[in-house]
Amino acid sequence: MMDPKYIILIIAIVLFIYLVISYIIYSKMIRHGGFRNGGIVKQTDPFFAPSFDWFSKVVKEKVHIHGYDGTKLQGFYIPSYNEQSTLTAIILHGYSGQNTDMAIVAQTYSDLGFKILLPDLRGHGLSEGEFSTFGHYESYDLKKWIHFILRTYGETDQILLHGVSMGAATVLLSSLHDLPSNVKMRVVDSPYARVAPVFIRKVKNPLAIIFLPGLSFLTYYWHHFSLMNINVAKAVKKSSIPTYFIHGMKDELCPYKQTLQMMESSPASDKDIYTVLDAKHALSYTLEKPKIDEWLSKIIVKIFDLKIKTKK
Repeated sequence: MMDPKYIILIIAIVLFIYLVISYIIYSKMIRHGGFRNGGIVKQTDPFFAPSFDWFSKVVKEKVHIHGYDGTKLQGFYIPSYNEQSTLTAIILHGYSGQNTDMAIVAQTYSDLGFKILLPDLRGHGLSEGEFSTFGHYESYDLKKWIHFILRTYGETDQILLHGVSMGAATVLLSSLHDLPSNVKMRVVDSPYARVAPVFIRKVKNPLAIIFLPGLSFLTYYWHHFSLMNINVAKAVKKSSIPTYFIHGMKDELCPYKQTLQMMESSPASDKDIYTVLDAKHALSYTLEKPKIDEWLSKIIVKIFDLKIKTKK
């Protein structure tokens, strides 16, 4: 029979190796040091180039707030061409991106008369921070941005929230934070239901699931949240805000079926899903932008109880 001392030593060595590997994953996916690489959308791509040109020329203001932990968060505010507008769209990018990635979406809402807020999520773009929480603390930051908009640009403004991928999950997780009644509509493009399955699919190795407890231990130890406990699907059930989903059926990272289930479980009386048959993760807009814009415009007219005049 093996000496108990050796058994303890072996367990200690295995645990040490396990935590080292968990830390390596943590340092790459959570405490990544900040994504400052200019975003994930190519500005020269013919599909995106016109919107980047619009963004570079449109009147805008650099704005900032401080997150729950004092982290300085930055973004761009774009006023409406209609000085009487009381509509504001807050648009959130995805993991490893930055606010300018969403210029093409911002232009669409701007043409409809919305004021625009394009924040950089913590640890992305111009915002400070070295870690991401896959929507957990970002949802707290979103609530602070909402209050900033109401305090600075109009306390009676009606707000639309639009997010893609992690930005979409952030929008849905914000349901947990008692948002102001000014939030009238949510548009979520390619959200995930739970973080754990996305993590496994992203690293493309089923064995990665064994490191989730270690990863969650590190996030809890250093950042006071558990990665395994982030449950977007559960948050969806907490809000009756009109919510509209966009998702591609070829999305392997965040399966379409899960988003359909989230839509069906939402207590909102106004909800729907726009399905793009051939779209992979977060690429629905690139394939069917005109149809999606038309779909959203009709919904906006209904939700905001007005007739929108697009910019000429």
